[in-house]
Amino acid sequence: MISIWVAPQFLKTSVLWRLLTLIFTVSWPLASQESVVAQIQLGGEVGKNVTIRCPVDQHKTIQFFYFQRGGEFVNGFHILRNITKEKWENTRVENNNANVQMIKLKASYSGDYQCYIQYNERPNVSVTGIHLSVTANYSKPAVTTFCSAHRCLSTCASHGGYPHTELMWNVENSSGLTWKVLNVSEESDPKTLLYNISSTVSFNCSDGEETFISCSVGGVTSESLSVCIPKYHIPIVKTAICSVMLFIATIPLVLAWKYIKQKKSAAVTNLAVDPREIKALN
Repeated sequence: MISIWVAPQFLKTSVLWRLLTLIFTVSWPLASQESVVAQIQLGGEVGKNVTIRCPVDQHKTIQFFYFQRGGEFVNGFHILRNITKEKWENTRVENNNANVQMIKLKASYSGDYQCYIQYNERPNVSVTGIHLSVTANYSKPAVTTFCSAHRCLSTCASHGGYPHTELMWNVENSSGLTWKVLNVSEESDPKTLLYNISSTVSFNCSDGEETFISCSVGGVTSESLSVCIPKYHIPIVKTAICSVMLFIATIPLVLAWKYIKQKKSAAVTNLAVDPREIKALN
């Protein structure tokens, strides 16, 4: 309940109409209100700022402006007195206008707000509804996979998003493949309200059909990975691995052969007769 303090100087006949207006608006919520204007939709992102502009008649002088969330006072001003009601620390109202700047948004700020405005020229109060939707982008989903002989387990995880949304698996060539969701985890941080989401699926790889999978959370999609690699790919992989190992194993043999060859060449050079010695013998 916000009471309006009436200064003694207003108890004069010359300002009787203004005094009656103050008496009329002695409590909150106000008894006389114009019809509520259609709700305005506004969006913002967690950690960023947003400016809420309440509709104002530019040809009139604002007597007071209250910005509230239900029955909770957020910010505002009164040209006749100071408002002692505590204001939200993350909000600013500048130059006695009806614009409210809300900084460092949190997910908890999502909801319905009201702009209450009274002009000097009219005793009634205009009310405008504002719906603020604060969102946070989910991180790019990451997929990890572990495969055995006939089964693959894949897990998708994403974090830091708001509001809650579902995780979707995208599976190609799924007509001949059996797969199922084993579990879904959805946790909301009690302080930030941001969600961490993960899901694990199981693929039956008995038919040997290679499948490409990805997952999506909040419109963000992971990289595509392959699971259930066909059996005929396995010998090729083994052959490639054996070839690499054989190549590595031959490197020491080649180096040893070059070393022995160099030693033999040096020995032959040392045994050769110096031409000057042959001339001396003659």
